[in-house]
Amino acid sequence: MLIIIILLAQLAVLALAAYAGRVKLKRLIAEAQNGAMPEPGDVAADDLHEVDRAILKLLTERQGVLYQSEIMKELGLPKSTVHKSLRRLSEAGYVEIQKRGRFNVVILRKLTSEASTT
Repeated sequence: MLIIIILLAQLAVLALAAYAGRVKLKRLIAEAQNGAMPEPGDVAADDLHEVDRAILKLLTERQGVLYQSEIMKELGLPKSTVHKSLRRLSEAGYVEIQKRGRFNVVILRKLTSEASTT
């Protein structure tokens, strides 16, 4: 009996997650159709996380090109943290990530005043 209750609870959570994802997708589609979708690079430098700023500063100091693994070593951050931060920076248009075999090369695309002053 307990197993059935647990399975029903898991099913309810799964259904709720699917519904939430569908609602978010509908909202994003509606925003895109109305032209309210933010353009890449519209993220202000003030909205950057501390890790994002540290990565931009490191890239600026290293002539704008680094391997993702070098960023991890230099900043002493886990792979997942660096990956998430680079994804945010890429979506905002600050960096470009190029795959070279098994490695990711991170290239600085635009400089923020915060990265150059901090």
